[in-house]
Amino acid sequence: MIFCATVDDVCYEGYSTEAHLTNLLALFQELGLPATLFTVPLAQGIPLGERSGYVDILKQAASGGHEVAQHGLEHDRFECGVPPRMIMDLPHEGPARERLARERDAIEAALTTPAIRQRLAQGRRIIEDALEIRIAGFRAPCLSICDNLFHALDQEGYLYDSSRHLQEAGWDLLNGVRPAIPRPITREIYDRLQYPGRLRTLPLTAEYTWYLTWENFDVTMDLAQHDFRACLDAGIPFVPICHVSPIQQGEDECGFEFYRRLADFARAEAGRRGEDLEALTLAAAAAKAPSATRAEASVQ
Repeated sequence: MIFCATVDDVCYEGYSTEAHLTNLLALFQELGLPATLFTVPLAQGIPLGERSGYVDILKQAASGGHEVAQHGLEHDRFECGVPPRMIMDLPHEGPARERLARERDAIEAALTTPAIRQRLAQGRRIIEDALEIRIAGFRAPCLSICDNLFHALDQEGYLYDSSRHLQEAGWDLLNGVRPAIPRPITREIYDRLQYPGRLRTLPLTAEYTWYLTWENFDVTMDLAQHDFRACLDAGIPFVPICHVSPIQQGEDECGFEFYRRLADFARAEAGRRGEDLEALTLAAAAAKAPSATRAEASVQ
């Protein structure tokens, strides 16, 4: 059973600081979890190479077994597509909802494959030049996708994408929906999300630790455990996400304690079923994860 810890918004102001990233990497070291760090190449208009503190942290992380991957170009909500409704409904996305209502036609018209390829290549070059490494993976800001994004990623030679999701109920909790009913997670759904080219799709499950409170801890843990069991049943990777600062800005170490308990649960549950838990980066998982037959795969 494959467990892939992933982190979004590295370098993105308001959701990441150097100190918070250092703390988070220490947690993953404690838990024995290599992480995939989705990094914004041009956050606030500043190239990663001009952020010496982040460069040092990320170089050390990469040399220590973590993976650095690409998170858009500037983290514009609509640079790769349109975010799903569950994200657009979040309270802090009011400006994005207003912009989409005003400019939808122009936004969608700009999402051509060549335009997306240009943004992908620019962002990839910024990260690779700054860190002197090759990157293999991509996740869109706010999970904003369109068909042309996957065509562009395939044409640019990325190994995998992780912009699709399997469990909407995580965002139901963030949007105050009660009860938040878990959606099914099955191998059939995983197969349908695969791109029919060379690009691998490693869909995430959900965000469980976004400004997490103790009041919501148990119901959120129940959902995460449901999702892990479902991925175990389906024989597919379990790919939770957290955000650099929000996991640390809930109540009193709540987010870190959540990951400690989730990691313990995952190891115990896998062991109970006679399986080893493999903690991998997404790039490593892409080489081992099941792939759909091309007759079954489709872009949705």
